Amino acid sequence: MSVAWHRTEPRDVRPFFETANAENALDDSGIRLFANGDTFEDTSFDLDEIDFQKLEPSVHITLVEPSLWMPEGLSIDDIELVLIGRHSFLKRAEVVARYPLSGELPADIPVQPDLLERLGGGRNLLLTLALCLSTDREPTPGTPFVPGHWLARKAFLLRSRTMPALFDLQTRTDEAWIAAGYPAKTFFAVDYAGGIAGEMEDGSSVATVHIHIDAHNKMIGSPIGDALQPMLAAEIILSIMLDSVDEWKDLETIDSSSPLATLAKQLGDAEPLGLDDLKKLCARPSKLRAILQDRLSVVRAL
Repeated sequence: MSVAWHRTEPRDVRPFFETANAENALDDSGIRLFANGDTFEDTSFDLDEIDFQKLEPSVHITLVEPSLWMPEGLSIDDIELVLIGRHSFLKRAEVVARYPLSGELPADIPVQPDLLERLGGGRNLLLTLALCLSTDREPTPGTPFVPGHWLARKAFLLRSRTMPALFDLQTRTDEAWIAAGYPAKTFFAVDYAGGIAGEMEDGSSVATVHIHIDAHNKMIGSPIGDALQPMLAAEIILSIMLDSVDEWKDLETIDSSSPLATLAKQLGDAEPLGLDDLKKLCARPSKLRAILQDRLSVVRAL
């Protein structure tokens, strides 16, 4: 009998104290980014556009012997190994592969080109390798009981240097746009929350971008989507820069760990832009837009 996979519970909800020994079972797993390349155990990679053109990710599985971490009451028949790909901008997640732990596991799980293309070509892609419960169980204190509850996982984030993950994307229907005070057929709107000049935690964002659900659906996995995404990203980043300028215009230096520092590097040529340069660009939005279009390869995507 097949069992549907459910999205795992949030990371900060871990009531499964009986599985604590299992949580590091995948820590030595790694990823190979390019054909015939090296395998890395790092979990975050900043890549240039030329890197994405030759990207062929393959996750290498290194699993601690199950007998050393298997929780009491569970067996290899209850657990499966799952690789999930998630693209936050496209709001798309796909199961790349899944294997019962009771069977033979592959040494590597490649991400096939067609699936990689559906997940934005690998740009700002999160690949998560996880040991998950595969069957329903009677709820028992401290033990997973719903398919998809994870026992161990390791995630690999492939970030685009030219398209930083500054924002969270949410869709809106006609009714939701009207309720928010916008026209029904609004394409997108940016709500800047703050924090661009400071250090950000992984997974956090400085803005929420709302996009019409019809436009979002048409952009997913279609030629028009491939052309529109860089253009839309340029407009979103432009809006964030203009909305945030009062937050950083009086600073003496740019925090090197901040999203603003990342943008300064990508907007510059050989050297990152300084604060004065950024302020001058924000005073000339058309020039800033042109630079963003160049850096995000808007014309090449058409």
